[in-house]
Amino acid sequence: MFVLFLLAHLVADFALQPLWLVQRKQRWDGLLIHVGIVLLCMLALAALEPAVLALWPAMLLISAIHLAADWGKVRYGCRIGGPPIVAFLLDQVIHIATLAVVLSLTAPFELVWGLTPANAMHALYAAGYVIVALAAPIALIVWLDPQFQHTARAARARLRSLFVGVGALSLVLFGGALALPLTLLGLVIIVQQTTVLHPLDSLRGRITLLTIAATIGTALRTFV
Repeated sequence: MFVLFLLAHLVADFALQPLWLVQRKQRWDGLLIHVGIVLLCMLALAALEPAVLALWPAMLLISAIHLAADWGKVRYGCRIGGPPIVAFLLDQVIHIATLAVVLSLTAPFELVWGLTPANAMHALYAAGYVIVALAAPIALIVWLDPQFQHTARAARARLRSLFVGVGALSLVLFGGALALPLTLLGLVIIVQQTTVLHPLDSLRGRITLLTIAATIGTALRTFV
């Protein structure tokens, strides 16, 4: 069950939170729109697992804590020491920890942490793809461009990184014997790349994204 809720969180926070909504969250209506999307994504899990609807009180509590965390980030995020990536990661830790704690307190342990249903397995793979395609590139932008000086080029850089991350993860998961040589070929191409349109396109950005994708793919192949 935790994996399903994690997928809902990733979709709401990264796939369904465009730049205009991030900026709108400086106001209460933007925060409420975002948290409404978070709640709807959790309710939509009923399409995969009908038993999820019985946890609607937990969903309301998770949504309320999500609202409080995002409000605190908007109001006090600038006071957190270090670069913006610190506040970004702290925000994600709070959200994911909230899922773990609230679900553990409101549902049986086996139901929350078990991976027996096929839909939980599918959700785990889907979560991996959302991370490498959307969450990791956004995190890398916050890390590599902390002043957001290259915002105008960020959308295309994210699109390029989406293909890099999804391709790398797919190679690790399904490439078999081809995974290693094709990954090495990709690294050669990246190293020889001379045009950097955005910090996300830099050698550090691409290598970091490939490392994240390879780590997630290896973990899925090993433990799932």
